[in-house]
Parts: sequence; C-alpha cells; structure tokens
Amino acid sequence: MIGTFKRITDNPLAKYLLQRTLTYCEKDEAIRLESALKIYLGKENDACYKCKLMSRLIGYIVKKGATGFGTSEKELKEAMESEYWIRGLTSVLKGIALFGVKRPFVPGAPFQIVWNITKACNMRCVHCYESAGKRGENELSSKDIINGLDRMAKSGVTSIAFSGGEPTIHPHILDFIKHTENSGMCAAMATNGYILADKGKSQKFIDAGLEFIQISLDGTGSKTHDSFRRVNGAWERAVLAVENFVDAGIFVEVATTVTEYNIDEIPEMIDFVRDLGVNWFMLYNFIPTGNGTEIVDMDLSPKDRSELLETAYVENKNGEMQILSTAPQYAPVAESMVSKDSAMIPTHFYNPEYTSPALMQLAEFIGGCGAGRFYMSIEPNGDIYPCVFFPHKEEVKLGNLMNDNFEDIWMNNNVLHQLRDKEILEGQCGECNSRHICGGCRARAYNYFDDILAPDPGCINNQKEWETLKDRISMERAYESHHENLILKMETRKHE
Repeated sequence: MIGTFKRITDNPLAKYLLQRTLTYCEKDEAIRLESALKIYLGKENDACYKCKLMSRLIGYIVKKGATGFGTSEKELKEAMESEYWIRGLTSVLKGIALFGVKRPFVPGAPFQIVWNITKACNMRCVHCYESAGKRGENELSSKDIINGLDRMAKSGVTSIAFSGGEPTIHPHILDFIKHTENSGMCAAMATNGYILADKGKSQKFIDAGLEFIQISLDGTGSKTHDSFRRVNGAWERAVLAVENFVDAGIFVEVATTVTEYNIDEIPEMIDFVRDLGVNWFMLYNFIPTGNGTEIVDMDLSPKDRSELLETAYVENKNGEMQILSTAPQYAPVAESMVSKDSAMIPTHFYNPEYTSPALMQLAEFIGGCGAGRFYMSIEPNGDIYPCVFFPHKEEVKLGNLMNDNFEDIWMNNNVLHQLRDKEILEGQCGECNSRHICGGCRARAYNYFDDILAPDPGCINNQKEWETLKDRISMERAYESHHENLILKMETRKHE
C-alpha cells in the first residue's frame, strides 16, 4: 500500500497534477482538491470543469488507498458521509501533495488545534500545564477568535478543541462552538466538567454543535481528584458531567494525568469509566510544565510507565471502550505484546488494529509523537506552539495566529521540521528501532533538557537519563528546603 502511494507521488505527471489540485477554485469556493474529492464522493454536482477533471485523479488515488486497506469503494463512500472525514481525507491527500509519502507522515494541515482560549479557570490544579487562574491581560477578543477560526477552516484544519484555563467559563464559548461547526470543522472541548454537571447547561453545548468532549478525572473518588483540583466537590460534578454527555450520545473521553500519586488507582478507574459508558479513556503523560514544575518528583519511573501501558494494552481487549495514552512508548510496548489474535499499535488519537503485515507498515507513518505534525496549540494571546505541553519560550514558539501566516508556519517553520524528522533524534531515541512508531515525547525532552531532540527520560531505554534527573531533582529539592530554612531563621532573628 505504501509503495503504491510512493509510485504515484514519484511519478512527475501525477505529482504535477496533485500540486495543481492545491490551487483555489473561485467558483467552488474551495481548493480544487477538496472540490474534486467531493465530486468523486458524490457530494458535489455543480462544479467547474477543471475540478471535475481533477476528480478522476483523486478518485484513482483514493480507490488505490481503499484497496490497500482492504476496503471497498462503497464502504469508503459510506464512511465519508461525515464532513469531518472528508476534511481529514482532504488533509491526507494535501499532505501527500506537499510533503510526499515519508516517515513520519505529515498531513496538509493539522488534524487538530487545541486552543486555550482563556487562562481563567474555576480550579487551581496542581498539574495544570497552563498555570491557569486569572484571565490573561492580552487575551484575544471574541472577534479575533472568530477570525482565527475562519483562517484555520480555510487552511484545512479538521478539528478545534477548545481548552484553557476552563473554556466553559468564557462568555462566548457557545458562539465559538457554533462557528466551528458552521465552518465544517469538528468542535471539541477539554473541560473539568464542573459547570456541565448541570444538565441544562450541558445541553446548551450540545445544541451549539459540540461533537466531542474530554472531561478530566484524576482518581476513583473525591479524595484524590479534589486534592489535585483543589476544589471540594469537583469529582462528583465531573462524574455528573460525564453522565450527562454519555446519556446525550456525545463522544466522551475521560482524561487522567498519571503520577505516582494516582497510578495505583488506574486499574480501578478503567473499570469505573468503562461502566460510565465513555468512548475513550486517555492516560495523559505527566509533563513538568506550568504548575507541573512544582510536582516534578511525582513523575512516573520508566518501569512504572511501561507496566501501566502494558495494563492499558491488555484492558483494551475488554469491552468497546478504547484506552489511549499520550505516552509514545505505548506503541513499542504494544508491539512487544502483539499476537496472532491482536495486532494493535496505538497512536495518540486512535488504536488501529492491523490485519496484515503490509498494513503494519502504516504504524511507522502515523505513529509517534504528534506535536507539530498532527496537531498544534494556540495560547489565549494567539501564540502558536507545537503542543500545549511546551513551555511558553521564544525558542519553541512557532508564531502568532493574528500576526503570521498560518499555512506558512505549517509548511516552513524550522522547529516543526525538526519535530518531523526522526533521523535527527539524539541519544537512545535516535538509535532505537522503535523511533518511527514512538520517538519519545518531545515536550518531555524539552521540559527536562531544554532540547526538543533529547531523549525522553520516560522510556525504559533511557533509564540512565532518568536516574540522572532524579538525582538532580533530589538535590534541587534539598537546596530549596535548606534555602527556605535559612530565610525562616533570618526572619525569626530579625524580629527577636
């Protein structure tokens, strides 16, 4: 299958024609690729003759791809009933035209943008990557956010996930969701669920067009969760919010940031959220950024992380709920456990089952850290980063949504070029045979070593780096404690 795509894109004439599909069609008000795909899928009849001609090439490529996946043309067209799937497939084809068929694969636009629309929050979570609390002084206006949504829709972004801070307390969040939906993008949201425990309020988000919701739960009960969130009653209200959206038939993901503090509760949590009827359970990799820098000593050891991911892999066989993880090590752990009965190689966004060795090749194209490749993040002031877990440093800032060309950033930014090249990774990550399905978490590497190409200390193959870090963290904690005691003694003496 991969070879088929490479032969098509390596053909000079096919390559030229694919490039031509990226031009904008004034009549159809879309790039010719999107228009041609809709013609092939039977979604568009009144199109210009150029787009109709190009639909033959696009149809040929899509049919070849479907055959490679063991899917009939009829099944493919049925799957493409959703506008989001059409946008996603358009982005895949655009990526082939722009970047070719390379490991790792890069689509023509991010599949998802996580937009932290405000720093304001009704909680004070100890592990918050945004250090949220009060509204930021330079947050974008609602008009700017709508304008930004239009830019991303035109660029081909598939999904917008509103986050924060807490997105539900933004006064115009329902308008943003409606506009996202009306622009043909999937509207998603990551929330603590506190406000959405009220069924009437949760229904307003559904009526606005919300398609996917991620609600955070940090433990099996209020003792763990509320201590993480520093708000009494947070756990109970989050569970009520989950139940509201499950009952309404919305796609629900429960998310947990796993640390030493709550890792022992994960097996029980799997059963608990499965019984709630959620679609996905996401195990978030702890990353020492934002408030997380204050609890860095709660990070999991490589051994504990590996055992956790093994548990997740086994539990995926029980029931329909998928258990995912943002830890790229999930893929090599799964690969080591693949059997004739199960050939699942996880990605950040799905757990695909491969039915043949030929399809297994696909894991090396879509697997691994998706930062700056499948998704990016936007800050409340419009600054763009590879993902939400990168610190707000100029070195890894990609640009600003209001001031820079979004498509130019996606195409030409040097930080993104580095994140998309698994051959330049340093240390064990660069030498590892699993680098194409894993490659380590680049945000963890940067937050620990100030280098996006450094080894991810969360992997068992980087035990040496992990032990060095633990020693450094212990020394820093000892110094901080000693320093605080000295200051306390000086203050005491001053008042004697």
